[in-house]
Amino acid sequence: MENHTISTRVEALRQWMERHGIGCFIVPSTDPHDSEYPPEHWKARQWLTGFDGSSGTALVTPREALLWTDSRYFLQAEAQLAGTPFSLMREGQPGTPSVNRWLTAHADSLSAVGFVAATTTCALRDEWFAGVEALAAPCADDPFDCLWTDRPPIPAEPVSVQPLSLTGRTAADKLRELYAATAGGEAGGHVLLLNDLSEIAWALNLRGNDIPYNPLFVAYLLIGPGGATLFTDPRRLTPEARAHLDAAGVAVGPYDGWRDALSRLPRGTQMHLPLGMNLAVTELFPSGEGLVVEPSPVPSRRAVKTAEEQEGFRRAMTRDGAALVSFLRWLDEAVPRGGVTELDVDRELTARRAAQPGYCGLSFATIAGYGPHGAIVHYEADTASAATLKPEGLLLLDSGAHYEDGTTDITRTLALGPVTDEERRVYTLVLKGHIGLSRCRFPEGTTGLELDLAARQDMWRAGYDFGHGTGHGVGSRLCVHEGPHQVRKDCRACTLVPFRAGMTITDEPGIYVTGRFGVRIENTLLTVPGPVTDFGRFLEFEPLTLCPIDLRPVDRSMLTAEETAWLNAYHATVRTRLMPLLADEADRRWLEAATQPL
Repeated sequence: MENHTISTRVEALRQWMERHGIGCFIVPSTDPHDSEYPPEHWKARQWLTGFDGSSGTALVTPREALLWTDSRYFLQAEAQLAGTPFSLMREGQPGTPSVNRWLTAHADSLSAVGFVAATTTCALRDEWFAGVEALAAPCADDPFDCLWTDRPPIPAEPVSVQPLSLTGRTAADKLRELYAATAGGEAGGHVLLLNDLSEIAWALNLRGNDIPYNPLFVAYLLIGPGGATLFTDPRRLTPEARAHLDAAGVAVGPYDGWRDALSRLPRGTQMHLPLGMNLAVTELFPSGEGLVVEPSPVPSRRAVKTAEEQEGFRRAMTRDGAALVSFLRWLDEAVPRGGVTELDVDRELTARRAAQPGYCGLSFATIAGYGPHGAIVHYEADTASAATLKPEGLLLLDSGAHYEDGTTDITRTLALGPVTDEERRVYTLVLKGHIGLSRCRFPEGTTGLELDLAARQDMWRAGYDFGHGTGHGVGSRLCVHEGPHQVRKDCRACTLVPFRAGMTITDEPGIYVTGRFGVRIENTLLTVPGPVTDFGRFLEFEPLTLCPIDLRPVDRSMLTAEETAWLNAYHATVRTRLMPLLADEADRRWLEAATQPL
């Protein structure tokens, strides 16, 4: 059955294209700040297509409508695009061309290919138009400003100050270091403009509430030899935030004031922009003179947590673990009684987290996938899809929260009753992969590409694999996905970043059997110093997450002695750290039973 709303929106865009002489229009998932999760105002791709996954690129011509997304969202996109004009393009699959290959193949029949300059980075434009550069037609005007009649406004929620006791460094110190790092520490004559909201929040020790699950605020930050200027809606600044910025030497201008500020720069000023800057800024320098586009100096510095941030993580994980234990005990009691749905799981766990001191909100939408839903990597239940849990099979539960002193990200796969032999085998393979990465000891400078094998070797040997990354950095009351480093099997810039002590990383291997079940086990780890030997300095991982790993679906015959010892030691730590926070005797008994050594 046709989805008339989406069809109407596509037709309206086609009419706009015809009026503006554009034969093809591309709509990415990005905003002017290259955000992983844009504010609602910039979710034009979602509005146009009806697909609400976080990653996707839409392309519309007078006769075709295509939507590219990655393996995390194939099942979701297939369902949400049904009945719309859009055809699903499965990224990375044999026979599926990339956007660039599609444009190249159709170049002779295309006129100008339009896209919104403010929501497109240089890197994205270059990726799309490599070899067909003449087709690129960036639009200064955003068609969705007129087509999307009830478009949400740009958010301007109040900001809060992240105190020095939790950051370990002042905003003034960070700004001085960032300026000195730009252009190799030259004395002056250059400025740095930041647009990444997480980088701005980190640099200024401020947090916001403009984007669900992300404590960020919409802004630009210009750093120069005489200080810095924050461009944002000034109504969001509380007296405390104003005083904080004044102390750091930061002036304030309106959100779009960066245009005038750049136009007033002295002649000869060298303009440094991060790789994720949008074309609306870079096109102010059409000749490229005085423009340097390079990696931002923020991620490599932000990735190494200060001692204060590390301790904040440990405290936050302890409170989070206490909430999880209380919830898991409730789940064990509630499922046999019946009537518990995936949405109930989300509500109950969120309520128990919210009761913890320092709770600031969820760090992402809870994924509670029972049975076949567990095989949908980024499944999110709604009233139409929410399954009722039965006392059998597996529940995959991926969740996290922001606390004032840290951010959490944890996945547990839970046996709600009897499991099949295949479920038990797959669960144990994932557990072996999780333990394999967590137990790693490696030379300083080892990359995520090199570490990935530790999580996959046992499942590869058994003929299983998974498509998503094995690990990502986690922010300190910042974004739950934080670069620049990742652990994954494919060679990318993020997998070639050397690990250093102080970096956080998740450990989350999984196996997903489409239509039947999924398994993922995830802890957040802290990279800590290991021994120094004749062969150099070594690093290892400290599990920050504190929550029992379900032992009920484990095939104990598949675990080695070393793996069993690791699991027992981890559970002993969980028991010791969490027991003092549990006031309910029933919770204490549950934790004692759940962490008994194998």
